[in-house]
Amino acid sequence: MAHKFNPKDMQRLDSPERRKILPPEETLNMIGVTNNDIFIDIGCGIGYFSIPASKSVGIKGKVYALDTSSEMIQELERRISENKITNIETIISDPYDFKLNSDIGTFAFMANVLHEIDEKEIFLKETYRVLKKEGTLCIIEWQKKETERGPPLEERLSNDEIKELLKITDFKLNSIYPIGEFFIAYLSKKI
Repeated sequence: MAHKFNPKDMQRLDSPERRKILPPEETLNMIGVTNNDIFIDIGCGIGYFSIPASKSVGIKGKVYALDTSSEMIQELERRISENKITNIETIISDPYDFKLNSDIGTFAFMANVLHEIDEKEIFLKETYRVLKKEGTLCIIEWQKKETERGPPLEERLSNDEIKELLKITDFKLNSIYPIGEFFIAYLSKKI
């Protein structure tokens, strides 16, 4: 069974250190989130990417922020209220049922989530279901190398493992590139 992030450690999800190694606004810009996108943040946690994505998609766009943890969603809802954000909808979801209609999103996003999922193929098929045709999927994962932070090496996914998962779930991989020294982004399309 894959290791899951403990909601009791939620303060680590928005620390100055994390902002330094994985800056959210810069990352969203780099991966191509744009005005009017319907952005699905899968495993949103406390909104580290959801809140800046709400600005990126603009007033005509929307962010669906999904997490299996009610504690994470409660904290995100507090932040949404505090910042008077109107284009984020929070959803307590299941890893294999996102509680969304089919073909709803233009951009699905998951940061450091896939390695925590037991049934990765089923999870990615659910991601495929909620994306519109030609919709973009961005997976950000820890590089499979020893580092002083992040999950243990044996829990990290290799490039080949992620490429194979995308292939068998009918995503077309368009590009792979590093984000800083710890992460890799995989951008693909629903075909």
